[in-house]
Amino acid sequence: MVVEKSKAFLGVIILESLCDQSIMQGVTVLKESDIQAPPDDPYPIWSCRLVRILATDMEPFANRLAANMKEDFYNHFVDDRTLVVVFKGRYFFLDKRDKTTWVDMIHYGETVRVSSQWTTTIPVEEETLL
Repeated sequence: MVVEKSKAFLGVIILESLCDQSIMQGVTVLKESDIQAPPDDPYPIWSCRLVRILATDMEPFANRLAANMKEDFYNHFVDDRTLVVVFKGRYFFLDKRDKTTWVDMIHYGETVRVSSQWTTTIPVEEETLL
């Protein structure tokens, strides 16, 4: 008997974006890496975690993550059709292939100091996440 793998989202969480890193307890981390932050960022290096979140857990996790994030950051997750973007105070479930669905997310990002320079170019293919 073949057991079908549960549908899941892959995503990137930047540890520096979190007010309390204990939110990572119980999260499946697939890969860890450090990347150079954008110029003038207060954190010169970002600690990134490639994670897997079961689809059934995605919305509750996005809600907890949004309540635990700092301004100036977003974290994002994808499955085969959906892009989930999480900012401080709010999260969005979007069609990853239809950028017209991204408009409200891009505008909200600017209210928490995330420039549209970043939110209009979010990587949506699993192989480009980290």
